[in-house]
Order: sequence, then C-alpha cells, then structure tokens
Amino acid sequence: MRPEDRDGVQKILVVTLSNLGDVVLTLPVFQSLRRAFPGARLHVVVGPAGAEVFTQDPRIDRVVVYDKKGGWSGKLGLLRRIRAERYDLVVDLRKSLFGLLAGARFRNPVFFFSRSKKHRALRHWKSLKPILNEPSIPEESFLRTDFGVSPLIAEALSSSDRRLVVACVGSKSDLKKWPAASYARLLDRLASESDCRIFLAGGAEDKKDSQAVAELMKQPVTDLTGGTTFVGLCQLLRAADLVVTNDSAPLHVADSLRVPALAVFGPTDPVKYGPRFHGSAVARRVLFCAPCERAQCRFHHECMKELGADEVYRQAVRVLEGEGRPHRPRILAVRLDRIGDVLLSLPALAILRRRFPDAWISVMVRPSTREILEGHPLIDEVIPYDYSPEGRDRFPLGYLRFLRGIAKRRFDIACVLRPGVRSHLAPFLAGIPRRVGFRRCGWRFFLTQTVSDRRHEGLRHESEYTADVVRQFGGEEGPADLPPYPVFSESDQSISGLLSEERPGQGHERLIAFHAGASCPSKRWPKESFAWLGKAVLAGLPHRLVLIGGGRERETSEFLKAEWGARALDLTGRLNLRESAALLKRCEVLVSNDSGPVHLAAAVGTRTLTIFGRNQDGLSRRRWRALGAGHETIQKDVGCVVCLAHRCSIGFECLKAISVEEVFERLKQMVGK
Repeated sequence: MRPEDRDGVQKILVVTLSNLGDVVLTLPVFQSLRRAFPGARLHVVVGPAGAEVFTQDPRIDRVVVYDKKGGWSGKLGLLRRIRAERYDLVVDLRKSLFGLLAGARFRNPVFFFSRSKKHRALRHWKSLKPILNEPSIPEESFLRTDFGVSPLIAEALSSSDRRLVVACVGSKSDLKKWPAASYARLLDRLASESDCRIFLAGGAEDKKDSQAVAELMKQPVTDLTGGTTFVGLCQLLRAADLVVTNDSAPLHVADSLRVPALAVFGPTDPVKYGPRFHGSAVARRVLFCAPCERAQCRFHHECMKELGADEVYRQAVRVLEGEGRPHRPRILAVRLDRIGDVLLSLPALAILRRRFPDAWISVMVRPSTREILEGHPLIDEVIPYDYSPEGRDRFPLGYLRFLRGIAKRRFDIACVLRPGVRSHLAPFLAGIPRRVGFRRCGWRFFLTQTVSDRRHEGLRHESEYTADVVRQFGGEEGPADLPPYPVFSESDQSISGLLSEERPGQGHERLIAFHAGASCPSKRWPKESFAWLGKAVLAGLPHRLVLIGGGRERETSEFLKAEWGARALDLTGRLNLRESAALLKRCEVLVSNDSGPVHLAAAVGTRTLTIFGRNQDGLSRRRWRALGAGHETIQKDVGCVVCLAHRCSIGFECLKAISVEEVFERLKQMVGK
C-alpha cells in the first residue's frame, strides 16, 4: 500500500483466530493497524473463545463472533455481511476465503508464508508487511486493562504485601500439562522458602487441574480458577511478581502485559510459542524427541515428567529476583488531599507514564479518594494511607506496619505532589533513595531533589505546578492535558438501572447536574440562588435536574429538591465516585461550586459551569478551573484587598454578587438555547 492510499482507509476488518491464546498472539497486528490508521473504524471477526479479548474495548468498533464449526449457510451469510460493509482494508490472519472474497480495495496476501522457526506473534505481524512496511513489531500491549478490579481480586490482592505468584496449571492439551504433583512441590517451596502468596487461576475448563494441585499442596493457596472473567485474569496477572504456567493462553496474556513468566514447555516449541520479552524464562527438559509438536506421544510424556520441581524452582527464583531482565523502575506518587486535587494530578501521572512506560507506578492517597484511581490505566497500584483518628495507620504500631509495606515494595523514586509533613516523611522513613517534591522550609530535608514552590502565586493551573515535580525526570514541556477518565461498565450499568427505576421510560432525557456543596463556606454560592437557578432551568429549558454530592450536602439537596419538585432527581449520598463519573458522563453540563465533582466531570468529558468566590492569588479560577475545552467560570471581584477565605468578615459578598440571571444566561449558551 502506498503512503498516499492510507488516508482513504476508513474501515478495516481483521479476521483473527479462534482460541484465546492464538488471538492474544495476533495483538501486535491490531496495535500496528490502530497506530497507522488512528481514525479508521476497526471491526474484528473472531471465534467464541477469543471474543472476550475485544468485548467492550472502545478501540474495536464491532466484534463479530464466528463459529468455524457452523454450517455453510452461516458462513455464506457472514460473507455477504462482510461484502455489504464495503471495507477499505481486510487483514485475514486465518488465510480463509473471507479475505479473498471480501471485496476490499486492499488486503493482506492470502497465501502468505514465512519461515516456520519464527515466533507466532512475529509471523502474524509480518503478514502486514506488504501493507504497512513497519520497521519492527510493536512491543506495547494492545490488551485493555483499564477496567475496575473485581471485588474478589481486589480483596485478594490487598490481603498481604508478600510477593504474588500466579500459577495457571491447565492447558487445552493434556500433553502440555506439567504433573500436578510437580506443580504442588514447586508452589509449596515458593510459598515457604521465597515468602510468596500463591494463587491458582485459569478458565472453567482448568478447574479440575487446579483442584488437583491445591489438594496436594501443604501451604495455603487461593484458587480463583474459573471464578474470574478474562478482564479479571488480566488484572490478576498484571499484579503478579511471577506467573508460572504451561504453554497456554495465560502465558501469552502475561507476556503481552510484560509480566515476568516462567513457562513450562514439553512437546511444543518455545521458539514459536514461548515468552518474547526479557525477564521471562522457559523451563524444559531437552530430550531427543522434544519438541515433537505432535498430538500423540510415543514416549510416555517423558519431556514433562522428567522435569523436576527443584530445577524449576531455581529458575523461578531467578525470574523473581529479576535476573536477566532490565530493571523496571518502581515509582511512588504521593497525593494526600481531596478528590479534585487527586484528579488534577492525573496529567502529571500521564507525563510520568510516558517518561517511564515500563515502570510500576503506585499512588499513595487517602482512603476516601482511593476509588478514583483504582483501575485507571495509568496506575498499577493504589496504596491507601489511613491516618484518620480511627484509621489503621494512625497509631505508632499501625504507622510502622504501613512504612514496612512501603519499604518492602522497594521503590526507586518518590514524587511528592503536594507538600505536607506526612507526604514527605513516609518516603524518607521507607528508605526510597530518590525523593522529589516542592521546596518548603523545614520539609526539604526529607527530599533529595526539590522544585520551587510558587503555587501561592496562582499564575498557572494546579496541574502545571504538579507536573513540574515529575518533569524533574525529563519529559515533554507544554500544557498538562487531563487524560480521559475511564467510565467502568458496572458503574454505567448501575446508573442505567437507577435512572430507569426513578423515571421509567425516560431513559433519553437531557440532564443537567447540580452540585451545591464545597469543602469551605467561601466556595458555596447561596442555596437560595441555586434554588432560583433550578426553577429558571425547569421553566425555560427541557432538561431534567440531577442533584449530586456526598453526605454533607444532603441537607442542602433536600432543600433544593423540595423547591424543584418532580423534575429533579436527588442522588446526593447515593453514588460512589465511579457511579458519579458514569452519571456525569450522561449529563450535558454540571453546574457547581469550586469543588471535586467539577474535575470529575471534566475528566469524563462533560462541560462545567463553575461558580468561584474567593479571588485571591492561588485560590482563584486561574489555578483551579476545570481542565479542557468548553468549560465556563463565573467570578466577581468585589474589591477585597486580602481574601480571608472562610474567615470572611463581609458575609462572602463575592458569592452574593453573582446573580442567578447571569448564571442562567451562561448556562443557556452552553446548552444551545
């Protein structure tokens, strides 16, 4: 394909393989296509077993499940549908008639052959060479891992700070299974001698194999086999320090996620199907007949039975200790304040991720903001620090236990994104060798590298000040953009059910959200003004009003609901943070005081109209406005020389000076009225 032809490619079909592991090995093809044609619609035909790799992935516009065991009528019907789509490009990795007869302007060669002694991922990717002619196979994963962690896995992963070993002991072929007794001995040694937690994982078809291993083990083991979705398996493997597996789908998933793996091979060839990335290893017994790559064994499965557990254990320890792989930086970011502040740290975390794409990035936050970051694609781990009066980390013993957990993670870098004695002290006492943060008198001793603290001047946005900390490691300059915030499917479904329950048959109503609370009285527009604004909206616009907020705003929301009547839905105190994000995603505008929900709405792409009161340097809208395009702010200067914030002696005249009429006119402009 000539470079000038690429602009005309608007719709692409990829016909991929059937089994889960084989599909994962084709993901470099998808990565290259998405990179070469970022605006094209991407459809995929895939077998039932591999469909969950692409389900709910926004980068895939359509998933067509194809059963190769189906009759000819179904196959011909699928071919007709493919031809009717008029694809510009078809990439057929099955070498089937679909690619030959699809009628696309461009396609990969149907009869493409390559040398057999190539890794299958490379072989699939090379089928694109006549189309893209890219210089090298993509190393980044195409697997989507930004879903929320399931409660089952989240509870399991938070139970201990010991290293995590995930064993996937099943396989589609019995010939590729290492004996259960060998797995049990290996995992017992990893638990007792290497201080590891042991998890068993896999699909429902592997349940019997996992049960056999668990019954033979003497050490505690958590068996999640058959109890997780594909997304859950990805989240579990991504958190692992080591994955031990046969030649099976979890090996290719772990390898795609660049998680260290030890793969047990027998009759199959590790050159073709083994792990590709540094840090993983293959355990195998080299016999005269191996790898035979045959479906039947004439020699009693000796290539697997003669591979000893002690031999594999030594290899597992080497992988756990990182021998043979480049060092993967471990970074701790610290942000111990409120919802909005944590959300405005996401641009800095995005810069950090681009600067260190292979790093393990953990974020230390308050428990109340933990939910904002869990499952976010930029972050590998969220560490809650509960120093509240009743918190588990408040007293000396709890604090020492918390510090021990930080120290055992062996972080290389700490980025303190907001100055504070707790934020500076924990990385110092945990022995993190490189600690970067704002230069504050009395606290700079705890840091090894400092950034000038000019936040009080308010000349730049808060996200820019925060980004200055992580830019000490290099990275791009310029505005710190707010990365997209994922709306998790379970939260979106919960909001759909809630709206249907409250207003049956009104699922397509236009919504405007109101948040009348804030952390400080100097930020709160009078509730009576909110009441009059809501009445004006209900009288002049076709929208329905939705009240959001936490438990502290309940009294204010009850007052507003009583003023507005049936066209207002009060969800104050009823939503968690993820559900709030899903609701705000459905709203056209959020009208709010200067508070955390403003930044949550901006993160999910909803426009905001923010009412600001205090106008002092460092407190005004220049520093704290919503990030992104389409947002509006209203603020009045009433002549205060010094803003006293919540100690205001003139009754917050700056807020009272903002009229309902002015806010309503601005809101009408935003919704197109």
